Parts: sequence; structure tokens; C-alpha cells
Amino acid sequence: MIYNQNDLLKLILDTHAVHIWDCTKGPVFWYAANIPGPFYVNTEMVIGKDLSEHLLREITAIVAGTIDKQGAAEQLDRLILEAFKKNPAWQKLIATMVDRAQKEFPGHAYAYVSGGERRDWLFSIPFAHMSELPHLFLFKNETLYCKQPLKAGQSVLHVSDLINNAASFFELWEPALQKEKLHCCGNLCVNVRGDNGLKRLHEAGQKVVSLMTIDVEFFRRLHAADLISRETFEEIAVFFSSSQDWAAKYLIDKPAVFNVKGSDAKSFERLKHFIEHDPWKMRPTHKDFFAAMEEEIKQRPAKKA
Repeated sequence: MIYNQNDLLKLILDTHAVHIWDCTKGPVFWYAANIPGPFYVNTEMVIGKDLSEHLLREITAIVAGTIDKQGAAEQLDRLILEAFKKNPAWQKLIATMVDRAQKEFPGHAYAYVSGGERRDWLFSIPFAHMSELPHLFLFKNETLYCKQPLKAGQSVLHVSDLINNAASFFELWEPALQKEKLHCCGNLCVNVRGDNGLKRLHEAGQKVVSLMTIDVEFFRRLHAADLISRETFEEIAVFFSSSQDWAAKYLIDKPAVFNVKGSDAKSFERLKHFIEHDPWKMRPTHKDFFAAMEEEIKQRPAKKA
């Protein structure tokens, strides 16, 4: 059994794999580029927040505590597959990915399935298991491990949670495959966020298949399915059209949504960077707001861990 598109929409929203903020009270989300936004993508949470957090902690401990790659791979396999077999929703998601891959990459187009440290493994390991194919563990030090012998010239399907900028693929995963003279025939993921990674992959000749693309159309479909309100969709549509217009309408003169005193250390640093550097060039038309935010930032007594 596999998910249809409406089921996937609901699953992604219900699990907060895509989490939408409440513009009436905040706090706003912060992206790695030190800019705010109305939603955040945590694809790994599609298997459940508590489970994903637990597994990622265990994965980190295994990789850090095991020098032998074979031993690490065996522990990772056991950890993830034991949890996978107890989670019907996760099984259904992977079955959906396998079904999509069979349609998009027909005729045994790949001999191996690869996944990169760490989050990819939540999807690539059960995908390889369900596909009855060898799994390539790609580590951040550009090494890899597979319990089956590798054959030069064979094709690999790379399975991941999210494609955003595709930096890890080009900087870490593809070089590791190339060292073994393996060819990546394409990328399969749960979510695609933005155009940067897609463009880079397409320019490199990579086929990209995703279950969902997190764009304005995604949120339009959520609204059409009565999963979000018209007001929420309209706000996010403004964000995709112009982040500056979105900020002017939903952030400026609303200091409470920044939660200066209560934000965690990372969010606070991103807020400081945003106010200090004004990447959207909004200070000239909102001088009083920026001055007030600078004062509130100065008065924060200490950063919370």
C-alpha cells in the first residue's frame, strides 16, 4: 500500500515535516541564511518527531563511537530497520518511494542504493531493504561502505530526505562514489525545497525525483484540501512572491513575533545578523523598528542554550 498525493500532504503537515508558523503570535522561523520565514522543513519528522530525534541521536553516537565502518554499518542497519518494522506509516512512505522509483527508473537502472550521513539513512536504508538491493553508506569523510563487493561502472540511486542546495551531494557523496568508479543515475527524495539544488543537479545531468516540492503550489494544494486556511495560504503566497513584502506585512512593527528574550541561541544569532546586516534593505523605510529591535537585542541578559 502506498500514499496518494492528498495522504502525503496531510502526513507532511500533521508530522510537522513542514511546519507553518502562527503569524498572530510567532515565533518566526529562521533559515540558515539568517533570514526569517513563515515555514520550516524538517523532512525527517515525517516518521515522527520523537522517533526521528531518537534515531538521529543514536546514529550520531554510532558514527562517533565506531572506527570500523563495517561495524558501524551493521549497527545502523539494525537500529533503523528494527524501528522501521514497527512503524506502518514509515513503511507506507518507503513503499511510496519504491513505487515511484520503479516508475521513474525502470528496467533495473541501478544496482545499489546510497544514502549520506545522517538523515538520508532514515530513508535510504529501508528503501534499499524494501528494494532488496545493497546499501552504500556514505560518510562525511568521503568514505563509503557496502557489505557486498562493489563493481566499477555500476549505477547508484541516491536516496535522501531533502534536496535544498545539493551541497552535500556535490561536495561529499558524489566524490565518494566517483572514487569507487560508480555512477549516480539519479536522486530520489521526499521533499525538494527551492530551485538551487534542482538547477545544480539538472545541469550535472542528474535526474531528480521527489514525492513533494515545497513551493507555492504545495501550499495551494494544502489549502484546496482544507488543511490550511485561506489566510495562511495568502500569507505564504506573499512570501514566495516577495520576502520583503511578506516581512513588511507580517513582521515589521511586531517585535513579539521575534521572541528576543525567549529565543534559543541559534535563533538569537540569526536575528542579530538580520537586524545588523539588513539583507532585504528595509531599514530606510522602517528606521524606528530597526532601532527598537537593536535596543531590545542589547537588553537581552544572556543567551539561552
